[in-house]
Amino acid sequence: MVTVETQPRQADIYDWLRDWQPRSLSQSALTLPSEFYSSAELYRLEQQQIFGKYWYYVGHLSQLHGPGSYFTVDIAEQPLVIVQDKAGTLRGFFNICTHRAGPVALDSGQCKRLTCLYHAWSFDLEGNLRGLPDMEAAENFDRAEHALTPVKVETWGPFIFVNLDPESDPLAVQMGELPEMMQRYQLQTWHRAHSVDYWTDTNWKLYVENNTESYHEPTVHPILAKYYRQVTAEARYHYYLQYTPVLPDSGEVLSVYPEGTFQPGLNEKEMTGVSTVSFFPNFAWIIAPNCAIIYLIDPQGPSRTRVRWDWLVPDQPAAKSAENLEPLIQFYDDIQKEDLTLLPEIQKRVQSIGYRPGRLSPRREMGTHLFQELIVRALAAGVSP
Repeated sequence: MVTVETQPRQADIYDWLRDWQPRSLSQSALTLPSEFYSSAELYRLEQQQIFGKYWYYVGHLSQLHGPGSYFTVDIAEQPLVIVQDKAGTLRGFFNICTHRAGPVALDSGQCKRLTCLYHAWSFDLEGNLRGLPDMEAAENFDRAEHALTPVKVETWGPFIFVNLDPESDPLAVQMGELPEMMQRYQLQTWHRAHSVDYWTDTNWKLYVENNTESYHEPTVHPILAKYYRQVTAEARYHYYLQYTPVLPDSGEVLSVYPEGTFQPGLNEKEMTGVSTVSFFPNFAWIIAPNCAIIYLIDPQGPSRTRVRWDWLVPDQPAAKSAENLEPLIQFYDDIQKEDLTLLPEIQKRVQSIGYRPGRLSPRREMGTHLFQELIVRALAAGVSP
């Protein structure tokens, strides 16, 4: 007789979180209950416990152009503005005016002050309130108490991360050994050549889970099937790392690196393979000797996700040429669209009354297992005993 692990009802999901215990990947690990992909309550808890407490990726340094430059971004529906102040220091704030919650900036650009589009309160680039029209009669008004709310900002190479928790550890603690592992690529020297936003009617975790395993590749991505048996992977701390050795005579963009299109100084393994990395919660990249695709995974509700892909290539004329870029973009865009065709179908089915959690593959889904355990640990920490 088959034993079916029943789904917790909405009212029981907090009890499920309180009672949760880690499961062995080889002996008993299961996928998450349906509510994790559809519940507005759990999504709100994710905003607080994950995107409110962990370092997450918001953009690339090339989006800024010196003192006074800024860009805005909403990740997990938290409106932020990232700015370089007059000294060139990187700063981040909630893009929320402290008067009545209007935006102090839109899109990106250059400015001397951040000025609310609602009632024109203005703030210097350090976040201090400077201009407040028609407030002369307001008694006991303390400007310092109405400064913009700051968020912590740090970088790894050219990548900008924020943390909304003022008591959080430095980014280096969460990054662990990843910067050292990637140092030969010298990504801070690469050129951001192309950017595109993809939208999918899929919970953000389903997208990340798909990116933390190779199990689906021969089925969903036929062009990758020949590499499937050679894939190696590991999942540690806050990251999943997958390595795919490529066929040197395949003639594909995965293995053809004309002179001037690849990063010098890589070791033999890096020159003969492609690495896929997923870093908790919303940052990932594919990196080869001739290109890197940087993922910004942005939850936009329980069943909607934006994924920005930024394309980096070595800062050399041959690498930046259309002749080199266009085949690379087409190759990986085709793979992305294969995923985005299937994932909404999975979203529908995890919301069905016929869905129940299934066993994970110890060999192929260790990254999914790690990601799900990090999710549940973070959420369980926000549930009262």
